[in-house]
Amino acid sequence: MGGMDQRTVILVLLVLGLLGVPVGARLRLPAPVVATVFGAALGLLPGSSLSLHPEVILPVLLPPLLYAAVQRSSWRRFARGWKAILLLAVALVFVTTAAVAAVAASIHPALPLGAAVVLGAITSPPDPAAVSAMAGRLGLPRRTITLLEGEGLFNDVTALTIYQVAVAGVLTGTLSVWSAVASFGYTAAAGAGIGLAAGMLFGWLFDRLPTAELRAGLSLLTPYTAYLAADSAHASGVLAVLAAGFWLGATRADPDDVAGRLSGRNFWDVVEELVTGFTFGLIGLEFIEALDDLDAGVWPYTRFAILICLTLVAVRFAWMFGVGGLARRMRAREPADVPVGWGETLVVAWAGMRGVVTIATALALPRDFPARSQIVFVAAVVAVVTLLLPGVTLPWLVGRLGLSTGAQRRRQAEREVIAVAQDAGLARLEQLRADGTVSAETAHRLGEWQRAILLDEEAEDDDWVQQRRRLGDVRAQLLAAARAAVLEHRAREPEAVDDVLRRLDLHSAVY
Repeated sequence: MGGMDQRTVILVLLVLGLLGVPVGARLRLPAPVVATVFGAALGLLPGSSLSLHPEVILPVLLPPLLYAAVQRSSWRRFARGWKAILLLAVALVFVTTAAVAAVAASIHPALPLGAAVVLGAITSPPDPAAVSAMAGRLGLPRRTITLLEGEGLFNDVTALTIYQVAVAGVLTGTLSVWSAVASFGYTAAAGAGIGLAAGMLFGWLFDRLPTAELRAGLSLLTPYTAYLAADSAHASGVLAVLAAGFWLGATRADPDDVAGRLSGRNFWDVVEELVTGFTFGLIGLEFIEALDDLDAGVWPYTRFAILICLTLVAVRFAWMFGVGGLARRMRAREPADVPVGWGETLVVAWAGMRGVVTIATALALPRDFPARSQIVFVAAVVAVVTLLLPGVTLPWLVGRLGLSTGAQRRRQAEREVIAVAQDAGLARLEQLRADGTVSAETAHRLGEWQRAILLDEEAEDDDWVQQRRRLGDVRAQLLAAARAAVLEHRAREPEAVDDVLRRLDLHSAVY
């Protein structure tokens, strides 16, 4: 290759992707944008190209990122606002794809209509990981976060189905609307069924592995198995991963699996950072390669990419405010899961950040696909612009609109979860005091100890620490009761429950 070999390029991309996190935090920029810049800088070095086969990109990059996003949420929360999410995850994706295809075909007459549809499918879905991370940091209202996360997770199903049908149509020379509709119905139903089957199978396997480390390893195989099984059946691998993840999240909430939760959470944080950083570093690398293949020069395609960005923003704003009346009518039945007022609607409209799915689908195009270099170039510009502008301006916008109430709501939710945990622990202590296992004074001291660890304020004198260490079985029962009570509330407030549960797990692991 005359430079770095393929293994070295992959290793450097992984390292640069991880470095993008602290650098992005220091510069107050989204980490994926920094990783993209790092990848572009790497692409300027001689012999630093990477020849990944397009067919392996989606199956390798998408499953772990989707599975990580599912683990942070709850199916019941999405089920409450499914109508509003459906408008964004299905209807808006179709509208956006059609609008981008129309603009692209009119501006770029040499671009085949099928390739224009492919470009629309690539650029239409917002990224669930980017949206979730941004929404959490901004402290948005719970209903807004639910809507954005639901859209981010479920729109991938629609966009990838359109993408696959359109790519096949371009390569075979036949593109049928009815074929696309039938394909969408089959891929959705079959993908959900295969995902549920995979979830049941892996749930059975999880229960038979003896250590948390083995279960963490198996959890990495879960999304890949679901995705590849669905893909081999020409079904939706994305929906299969979502179905498997939601099934396992709903059926495997074991209060006593302390080691599994602690190791699993850390494990998936690392996996998500590695894959996200590598993906955006790869688009930076491909971006430099695409520049060399642009036959009309950089500036015409830059204008083209900017027009596509403007189209995406205009369609999203028009749709969000256009369906505002319908959303408000839904609110009578689903008050917690639709935006209220023009301020929240504005934030939802501006938060349409593109990311991993846009990048991965662009890179997954076959090497001989018409206008592949132009599509990769446009996808890179769209991803960077839609990540950078909202990433920099959303904190200011949310502050100006006074919508940072989500942080207060999360603190309130955390206090409610702490109260549930404390009540469960005190109830168990009362049982132990009643049967003579502990004295009234010890029960009181243990109750104060539980309150302190729940509030993360543990401060005790040495005598009591020594006494508490002799009450190992009582402590274990107290913590177990609190964990079980907390897990029952996860469907309503997953973030607050996860924070409180982590404190309980950390103390449980010590004992």
